[in-house]
Amino acid sequence: MKNKYIIITILILILILISSLGYYVYKWENRKPVFEVHFFSLNRGRAIFIRTPENMTILVGGGQNSDTIRELTKVMPFYSKKIDYIFIPSAKPAQIGGFIEIVDRYGVGEVVLSKIHATSTVLSKLLNNISNKKIHIREVEKGDELDMGGLKVEVLFPYEDFKFNKTSLPELALGIGYKDTTVFLLGNISKTIQKNIAKSLIVNSKENIVEYYNSGIESKVSKDLVEKIKPRYMFTTKEKPTSWISDGLEWKKI
Repeated sequence: MKNKYIIITILILILILISSLGYYVYKWENRKPVFEVHFFSLNRGRAIFIRTPENMTILVGGGQNSDTIRELTKVMPFYSKKIDYIFIPSAKPAQIGGFIEIVDRYGVGEVVLSKIHATSTVLSKLLNNISNKKIHIREVEKGDELDMGGLKVEVLFPYEDFKFNKTSLPELALGIGYKDTTVFLLGNISKTIQKNIAKSLIVNSKENIVEYYNSGIESKVSKDLVEKIKPRYMFTTKEKPTSWISDGLEWKKI
């Protein structure tokens, strides 16, 4: 009789486990079709995770080390090991070092890289790793527009004719929009580059977020660009981690 109760208890526990797992999967697979943006707060580096309304995943920047993978596990279901797009913003280790392990552990659909970029040992190692995995690389420059799962991704910088120097290095600046909301990912671009972007930038969205990496202090922010974008929210990714969702009309913090 005792063994019978033990077997029944085990079966009940198994059913509870299966039900919990089923609910977990159902919850992830039937989320509201919204535009999600998660700004990771890392010990070192910068990384932004994006999920489109059509459940496509995008990672802009990989941080400097495995901290990014730790953060990914918080915003992705445990059974998902696929990232559709990764964007390599620059050659700086703080923005791409973590990609080396990510490329090893996740299935990456495509890599997006600026046609104009600096060089570094970390970037060379990362590109070699990407090549070994036979992942397609798409090169972009200012003016290119990409359609990614209901999102419009506009490349704001860099371009070949810009006069680069030690303070104004090539780095991807992006505007990622969903209907009437846009997040502008400006990273660590200089004030000079920001002014350059402002000259040709056309902003059609009404609800805007502006992100900097560590150059968000007033002396390094272009008033011309801020006045052009008119952001509702502006912050740096070195602050506390923050996540936002948009239904295409307005941003909401989650």
